[in-house]
Amino acid sequence: MTSKTQHLHPIALIFFFYSAFKNAIFPIIITIVGIANTKKNTVWLIMVFAVAVIILLMTFLKYITFTYQITASEIIIKSGLFEKKINHIPYDRIQNITTNQWFFLKPFNLTELEIETAGHSNKAEVQLQAVPNTLKQEIDQLRKSPTSVNIDATPNESTNSYAITWNELLKFSFTSSAFLSGLLVVLAIYGKLQHVINEQIYRTAANEFSHLGLLIAIVLVVIVLLLFYLASVLVLISQYYHFQVTETANNFEMTRGLFQAKKTSLSRKRIQAVIIKQTLLRNWLQIATIQLVIISNSSQGDTEKNIVIMPVIKVSKIDKFMQKFFSDIPIIKIDPHPLFWTFYYNLRNATIFFLVTAALTIWLLHNFIWLWAILIVVELIFWYIPAILTSQRAQAKIEKDFLIVQNNHFMTKSLTYVPKNKIQFIEKKTSIWLKKRHLAGVTIYLRSGNTQHKIKVNYIAIDEINHVLDWYKE
Repeated sequence: MTSKTQHLHPIALIFFFYSAFKNAIFPIIITIVGIANTKKNTVWLIMVFAVAVIILLMTFLKYITFTYQITASEIIIKSGLFEKKINHIPYDRIQNITTNQWFFLKPFNLTELEIETAGHSNKAEVQLQAVPNTLKQEIDQLRKSPTSVNIDATPNESTNSYAITWNELLKFSFTSSAFLSGLLVVLAIYGKLQHVINEQIYRTAANEFSHLGLLIAIVLVVIVLLLFYLASVLVLISQYYHFQVTETANNFEMTRGLFQAKKTSLSRKRIQAVIIKQTLLRNWLQIATIQLVIISNSSQGDTEKNIVIMPVIKVSKIDKFMQKFFSDIPIIKIDPHPLFWTFYYNLRNATIFFLVTAALTIWLLHNFIWLWAILIVVELIFWYIPAILTSQRAQAKIEKDFLIVQNNHFMTKSLTYVPKNKIQFIEKKTSIWLKKRHLAGVTIYLRSGNTQHKIKVNYIAIDEINHVLDWYKE
């Protein structure tokens, strides 16, 4: 079967326009701010009009020069006006197909396809915006046909499925620290633009804040943080709305999304490890997140190297979930017995960092005694609680053909199940001082995304690490 060369649906112009606008956003902002400082309205309007015309022209040209064709053995993508590009994607090279259906595509029965192959790019090699909903099924059928050799094709088997509840989604969203990422993005944008902002704006803002007083300024900062927090909660609810994972014939399919219905397919063969994560707050609420370390070419979106297979699940349901979807993984209780010297080294490191940050805080805020006193208490919590948790949680254990590693990053506990045949290599780290205490550290390397995933555990019994190395060499 060979289809005719086809253009994308005209609604794809929205995606092309967004892409062109996103690529030009920083030059546009810098230009506008620079012109605004000159107070020449005519020049400002001409530049805005010129930029708009260029973006619209680029969008239209990209649309009319982009075509795709479905043949019996491959997908052919053609693009480019002055530099013609022809991309051939054989079906046996396709590793993953993700569908993204925005709310404005549903009335037209359209979707967006992201196709990953066995290449080594940092994103999906092919993106088909605004194609018929049936195209993915058509490609899947062709991948399974005798004309293509698909290593992931398996006979139909029984289906397992699991969906999160509304109550679990709310707990997951309200206990996320994702708002900090949004805040960092805003600060990064400010860092790129601060040199083009008129100094008069800085002076005006400084005068306004000097009249408000320190307490009111702090209240305003708290309000801004609260707004970022509420925005991140709403984003997470829309992203993981109606999340469901389904397993059929050794393939996982995750569906989710309110405004953008996203469907990601994943072959079991690409899974390198299973990770169960709990932040301190979620540990108190007895909920956790389950992630997969996978082989993937994309470092963006939901096809990133650690894919969420279950965003939130009650701790009491984890064993049943694991037995249902990963029956080969041995479910055992991890009960670390931390050594005195494990606590000593972790607390020593925390003390060094605390003394440095406390000294800087007092030096910078010596005129505000109550403020630096509060910050020092915060710094004590910031450095010492993670050190204690890291000491209590560190362990590496062997069970059949699996290495089970528990560690702590800041205040997040991670329990990782790694099959022996997925480990690339293991690195042991020690020193003459640690040897005297019979301690060492270990790093396990896995393939993840198109790079590596590292699992580190420090300051645990050297005999425990030697046991892991002997097991790996067998």
